[in-house]
Amino acid sequence: MASTPFTDFKVVPNYSKGFSYLWEIAGDFNDSGPWKFNIFKGQSPDGPWFAISPELVNSYCWHETEGGLHKVNKANVLYFKVRMKTPEGEYNSPPVQPYGTLSRKDFLLVREIMRQAVLHSKGMAGVSGKVYMLSTFGPRCKKCLDPITGAIRDSHCKHCFGTGRDPAYNGPYTMWLDFTEDSSHQTNIDKNGTVEKKAFQVRAIGNPVLKYGDVLVVPNSDKRYYVRMAQMTSEMRRIPIIQTLTVEEAPQTDKIYDL
Repeated sequence: MASTPFTDFKVVPNYSKGFSYLWEIAGDFNDSGPWKFNIFKGQSPDGPWFAISPELVNSYCWHETEGGLHKVNKANVLYFKVRMKTPEGEYNSPPVQPYGTLSRKDFLLVREIMRQAVLHSKGMAGVSGKVYMLSTFGPRCKKCLDPITGAIRDSHCKHCFGTGRDPAYNGPYTMWLDFTEDSSHQTNIDKNGTVEKKAFQVRAIGNPVLKYGDVLVVPNSDKRYYVRMAQMTSEMRRIPIIQTLTVEEAPQTDKIYDL
């Protein structure tokens, strides 16, 4: 069994009940794709282990749904791990417990804050959007990478969008998003220098945590937005709760509409 390529694995509160699972892989891990994942649970760090998720292909986040929830129970000791299978091998993350550095009381508090934020979005002007996360790890693109140097030879590659990863974005993941216009940021929209305010502040729960280059999609209009700045505005013992994003609307001609 090869050493683990996992650099992080978190089990965090899910606003709707149960848990959310997030993991990351080392950027220099070079196994070919597809990468397939399953979440396992056990009652000790040594198992026995039982799969609880469907097979997840090139995905790095999973939320429990109704019917498969693990309720917060002080007497129920659980461990979780992620297993990854590639054409070259099989790898396991180190096992973790669901509360991390949080007490059971704080865990429930974090989940309640998330729940209230989502309820506010649903009741006010929030939208249920889709999130595509820019791949900083994942299978290498076989179409545009130099096989010797690993350099990107085509910045307009239709497979990896110039990222060197295939897929270039993982997701989509569903998130509730609160948009407000950001008058302090402007975007040039044509060669004549005409300027239109197309930047927005977006408030969302911190699950998953977004970064520069990620993409938001509003389904009813299909408008797409690049994340230009991301800040965690509320957290507890390093567990993310609420994040604020500065985003810019992508022009209709942007390659991101081919995603």
